[in-house]
Amino acid sequence: MAEVKKPRAKSTVKSVQKADDLVEMAAVSAAEIVEAVVEAKPASLPTIATTPLEAGAIFSSAKKQGDVFRQAVSEAVAASAKGALEVNDKIIDAVNTQRDVALDLWRSAISPSPLPEAFKAQSQATRQAYETASAQWKDIAETTALWFTKSLEPLQSTLRR
Repeated sequence: MAEVKKPRAKSTVKSVQKADDLVEMAAVSAAEIVEAVVEAKPASLPTIATTPLEAGAIFSSAKKQGDVFRQAVSEAVAASAKGALEVNDKIIDAVNTQRDVALDLWRSAISPSPLPEAFKAQSQATRQAYETASAQWKDIAETTALWFTKSLEPLQSTLRR
């Protein structure tokens, strides 16, 4: 039987020297960086002296801004809830209407009538179902866009101030 040859790991002097050189290069550049950091002087920060009166005014201003922002968030949440309920109602109405139209379409298809009249009734019911669904979903999309716009208005007006 033929013997399978196993690959041997080749180690050459050049690859070992390259590894040593890379380590030395990294060590030299790291040493230069450490020296530069040690020699650097820390930047001096300007001192800000505040009196208790100024601190109170700053705190009062921050409290007022927080209250205004809190009020804007509560208005945004209320508008969002109202918009979500409105969109939900419209979706439920659309689904109910589409269900009724689909039942009418099937009833017209099943009713005994001459073939040309059945095709005519079927096509009219299909067109009516499509037009109704298109109008309702367009209204839902517009209501959703209005919902998001109204929900963000209080926050936008607060941030502009």
